[in-house]
Amino acid sequence: MHAISRRAALAAALLIGLAGTAAAHDPKPRHGGRIVHAGSFHIELVADGTRLDAFLVGHDDKPMSAEGYQGVAILVLDGKSQRITLAPAANNQLTGTAPASVPGNAKAVVQITTPTGGTAQARFN
Repeated sequence: MHAISRRAALAAALLIGLAGTAAAHDPKPRHGGRIVHAGSFHIELVADGTRLDAFLVGHDDKPMSAEGYQGVAILVLDGKSQRITLAPAANNQLTGTAPASVPGNAKAVVQITTPTGGTAQARFN
């Protein structure tokens, strides 16, 4: 009976340790948006009225320069598929303007082109 208790305690300790490790690598949104893995970085998508911002974050959770990056957000607004061009704005931010207000929880696909021509895609469901 005592051996079972030790095994259970060891298993619980391992699970707690693994959970802490996984949580440590989950990026935290810094701008109130939703964040998704996209290739070699993460994208935080923030909608504010008709303004749409995509913030680039490295896997080390540090902002990445958006200089030279381009993007497009594809989402459905008022029943129509819309393509919103995202251009570098400041620091790690790409921004664009939608033809109508974008709900904060809108489903979207963001496609990013890197300065070297590589591409990454993030799906926000």
